[in-house]
Amino acid sequence: MNYLIETDSKVLLDQALEKILNDSQNKVIYSYQDTTIKEIIEEACYVSLFNDQKYIIVKNANFFGKDKLNDNDTKLLTSYLEHPSNLTTLIFTTYENVDKRKKIVKDYPGKFLSLHAPLGYELKNQIKKTINQEGYKIDDEQCDYLKEACLNNWDLIYNEIKKLSLLLKPNTKITTELLSQIIPKSVKDDTFKFVDAVTQKQMALSFKILDELKLLKIEPIAIINLLARQFRLMLYYKLLLKQNASPNQILSTLNIESWQLKKIAKEANIYHEDDLKQSLISLANLDVFLKNGKQDKWLGLINFLMIHFEY
Repeated sequence: MNYLIETDSKVLLDQALEKILNDSQNKVIYSYQDTTIKEIIEEACYVSLFNDQKYIIVKNANFFGKDKLNDNDTKLLTSYLEHPSNLTTLIFTTYENVDKRKKIVKDYPGKFLSLHAPLGYELKNQIKKTINQEGYKIDDEQCDYLKEACLNNWDLIYNEIKKLSLLLKPNTKITTELLSQIIPKSVKDDTFKFVDAVTQKQMALSFKILDELKLLKIEPIAIINLLARQFRLMLYYKLLLKQNASPNQILSTLNIESWQLKKIAKEANIYHEDDLKQSLISLANLDVFLKNGKQDKWLGLINFLMIHFEY
């Protein structure tokens, strides 16, 4: 059985791979950007003397999404998938959305898994389920604390739950006081202070808070998402002003509070519309690079800041 996995969560991907491999150590891992289809197919066809089942994991296989294979690579891959080795399990993974309109996706002779991190009410249910599986108890109030402190990011939340499992005894009731000692709510506050410092062009303060966030082991991708949201709101605000939208129309369209509108209006005046567009493009590209493992996460964020503070 071959697999094609799309996901937006490293935790969910790791769990899926663990289940597929079933403790097998006979595995070969490629990143598609660093290899060729020819090399992958050759490895898939290679059979060991012991005829053991082999697993080949091809990460960042974005040609199932927006990227494309050339004609020769398409023929090679299609030909292999039509007659795959019985002793090889080929697993393609991507952090991008798979394009189901593509022939290579529609004809993929294997199992397709779409794994997306829980959001909203599902996120709270998943927190409770995971906490209970670890042998602890938690109420709604503590779930909300955990969600806020970890910016509603399932990967961050899961890592904090695992941290709890190393520190607590079984059957412990998780209280807000306990969570505040292990996961300070200041993490959330510091993250938003960082976004404010960046959008307000406070370079020294931005790098100071970034160092603190790094020590707290905050996931850079979560920070990038918050930055993108703020730049997007500023851009939409400027576009709505050009359309002579009233304050109430802007509040309704952006789905924000009055105090947020005042803040966005003040920050938006610092930027030209083109600068906001370029920042959003840069953040989107950075998000893809980091999820595909093309760049060190913290270095990528620092590079963005250096360019940001130049204009």
